[in-house]
Amino acid sequence: MPTFDNPVEDATEASTALRGLAHATRTFDDPAETYPVLGELLAGVRSLRQVLDQLAAAHIGGRSRAHDDAGNQTAGATAALAAADELHQAGTLLDAVHDRVDQAMSHSGRIAWHPAPEPLDGGVRATVQAGTLTLTVWPDTPLGEHQRYAYSIHDTAAGQTVEGRDLFTGTGAPVSPERALRELAVFLSAAGEARQYAIDYPGQHTDNEGAFPDWVADAARQDPGAFAALVDHDPQTSAGGRRWISVVFLQGEDADRVLDVIDRDGTETAIKDLAGYDFGDETVQAALENGYVYDEPPSGPLDRVAVKDTYALTYNPFLGHVSLLRAHDAVPDEGLLGIDTTALARSVERTAPARAAGAGATDWFARRPGASASSGRGVAL
Repeated sequence: MPTFDNPVEDATEASTALRGLAHATRTFDDPAETYPVLGELLAGVRSLRQVLDQLAAAHIGGRSRAHDDAGNQTAGATAALAAADELHQAGTLLDAVHDRVDQAMSHSGRIAWHPAPEPLDGGVRATVQAGTLTLTVWPDTPLGEHQRYAYSIHDTAAGQTVEGRDLFTGTGAPVSPERALRELAVFLSAAGEARQYAIDYPGQHTDNEGAFPDWVADAARQDPGAFAALVDHDPQTSAGGRRWISVVFLQGEDADRVLDVIDRDGTETAIKDLAGYDFGDETVQAALENGYVYDEPPSGPLDRVAVKDTYALTYNPFLGHVSLLRAHDAVPDEGLLGIDTTALARSVERTAPARAAGAGATDWFARRPGASASSGRGVAL
């Protein structure tokens, strides 16, 4: 509670309240609540303006008592006046903040917020048991163009539960709950492998470490077969479908170089060159996390598409962009592309994490001799 007479305690309380407000306003379940929050903020800005003026007055009024560390009163008084001047300027700038917030509140007051739409598919949930973990997923509100599922993970042995809303399943039409369960199993399997790696190699860390609480990663580590079965069961593939993940998207000068290769040597050469951007597990993980997974290779009216083995190349010489996609969980034919796919085969078969491959093995994801040293080299989506 404010004291109304102790500026230090009240300033501390105001700072704590603002930190709490910053945390509380990260999400709004009801956007209509933004209007009263704006009203309180507007009042707070007015009070802050008054505080700045009063702080400036305190510096001016007490300048006769101001000294520097060496005891020089003139230097202390000069610093007090300089501080007061800065505070007055801050107050002037705050006037503009007040006017902007006031206008924002005026516009917000004209909004009639409608109820949130019903969850996709009527809130259909899918549940599966994997070891001691009960996995449940249900459609959530899309985030922009990215489809999203919420999920719950319950450990029947320990009685612990964790929920999340960050399971992104691609763009375009929503996927089935069974597909979302499989995507969740992919992440849990990776978390289990990361946990095992941390146990085997203390002090070393992996990209998938920390994605889930330790008890979830431990449960996934202790029963890898259950999650491998979920991952291997692809409802879309079993129905004859095929999914595509983005390997790389280039535009500007990088795309121009590839377009020159296409004109000079053909699309097969371009596909072989762009395959160097495919890092196996890392590329798949990045595509899944960012929602760059498609039922069909995305293409516009002026785009041209060329397919070679498990890769699809889309390019547009008019707009100047190039994209390479790969069929999800598929191993390219090294005879057709002239590359060594041993590392990817190990990744797809899930016999070991890709990062655990022997240092002496040939890695077809590594840059090939003579490959372009573009500054954009990496997992670009």
